[in-house]
Amino acid sequence: MKTITVKYGVDQITKQVEDDFTFGDLQASDSFKAALGFGDNTKTLVDGIEQNRDTIIPAGTTVRIETAANTKA
Repeated sequence: MKTITVKYGVDQITKQVEDDFTFGDLQASDSFKAALGFGDNTKTLVDGIEQNRDTIIPAGTTVRIETAANTKA
């Protein structure tokens, strides 16, 4: 288990997660969604850099969730 902090807007939550917890797992997590109130169309950032959904979140990381803008191909 490891501890991560997740921020969305002015709210934040610190929680223990499994060692193999990824940024994609975070975006799909119903418990984080319910606690912070974000939806499905989001992106994850660490120090302002967008993270890949398949990347494992390192222990002690602070992740900022932002609503992703709609894009046209």
